[in-house]
Amino acid sequence: MTDRGCRRYSGQAVVVGAGIGGLAAARVLADHFEGVVLVEAGELPPYAGPRSGVPQARHVHGMPARGAGRLERLFPGLRAELVEAGAPLFDHGLSASTTVFAGRVPRTEAGVRAHAFSRDLLDWSLRRRVTAQPRVGVRDRSPVTGLCWNGDATRVVGVRLAGGEVLDAALVVDASGRFSKLPRWLVEAGYPRPAERVVDAGLAYATMVFDAPGRDFEALQQMTSAPDRPRGAFAVHVEGGRWIVTVFGAGGDHPPTDEPGWREFAGSLGNADLDGLLASATPVAGVGVHGFKRTENRRTDYAGMRRWPRRLVAIGDSVAAFDPVFGQGMTVSLLQAEALGETLARAYDLDAVARRAQRRVAAIVRTPWLMSVSEDLAWHHHRERGALPLWLRPALWYKRRLLRLVVADPEAFRVFMGVWHMVRSPTALGSPRMLAKVVFGVRRTGALGPVADGDGAR
Repeated sequence: MTDRGCRRYSGQAVVVGAGIGGLAAARVLADHFEGVVLVEAGELPPYAGPRSGVPQARHVHGMPARGAGRLERLFPGLRAELVEAGAPLFDHGLSASTTVFAGRVPRTEAGVRAHAFSRDLLDWSLRRRVTAQPRVGVRDRSPVTGLCWNGDATRVVGVRLAGGEVLDAALVVDASGRFSKLPRWLVEAGYPRPAERVVDAGLAYATMVFDAPGRDFEALQQMTSAPDRPRGAFAVHVEGGRWIVTVFGAGGDHPPTDEPGWREFAGSLGNADLDGLLASATPVAGVGVHGFKRTENRRTDYAGMRRWPRRLVAIGDSVAAFDPVFGQGMTVSLLQAEALGETLARAYDLDAVARRAQRRVAAIVRTPWLMSVSEDLAWHHHRERGALPLWLRPALWYKRRLLRLVVADPEAFRVFMGVWHMVRSPTALGSPRMLAKVVFGVRRTGALGPVADGDGAR
């Protein structure tokens, strides 16, 4: 091998699942194998349209700046292609209406760019680029029913499709998503069931799509605040001049999926920008209201298993499915696909790749998981017990003071947006300077309202 960055292995790799993680993995694996087969249970439309198997695709999608940068690195020219298709690109501070429990955040430059597009457009743009790779083939309408093993079930050698067809594989990547059957397949082969952790905020979405004139913002977000402000909304201006508007409720306070009920729920938020948008908007005919409730955080500890099969790697939602409200899932999948490519480039034995890659996947998940569940744990405990545990109250107290600061302090807002977009470490929110501002500076921005079940931590 002359170039470690493009080290090639004999045989073909098989990727299960054609979502963002699967597409990114196929793109990466094309640099390292003689061939790649992307296998998808549903039908992949030959245009930018909805497809089965992605129930959350109807809702607002966000791509943090870090993920957008990784996409551009994997697929050069993608950003310009999306802009040309009508997907707005904008500074998230200047062109977004942001509301938190402490009030409206004044428009100010955030230094991070957001890209608004429908999930259909993104999927289609990536599919066209991946399938244009000469080494990549696609098999849609081909559900995978199990893994194929060597004699002692220590190495995966392929996948079995519905109908009995077998696809041989030098490496199998499971990117089949939140509802992956991989834990069951491992148990069937004699492996212990992997440990799993679930944190459920009891959150549900409901979305409508509108034709509406342009506003003085490209996106809108109103965030929930555990445990006493369960309702929120996202809206984005996407290609075709349309607006996707998602309202959501945590702690079991779910939005209705009929239009009158949906509008009443949206109106209850008291958001003047959202009210103005909806007053000028016309629902797109035939789309209706789409609901989605499977939003629990679910993490499967494959890296912690004492035995792990050779030639098998799981990435994306198959490993950690996040509450979509935080917008981290796509970025995490992209980082994991890149890590898989780096592991392949550095390895000299394909049998050693799976364990190393799975550990890197787990390391990538760790920080986004903590960010996601830190808020959702409050909803989880509030739903299950009606009160917050003592150990969680200081974190919630700090967060509420931080959001008070974000509303009043442009520097704090820029740090907050940098963490939101995953271009800065969450530790930036607890740096000595930020810590001093949060603890001592909030007094100058107004009194801090009480936190139900949590203010005693003060």
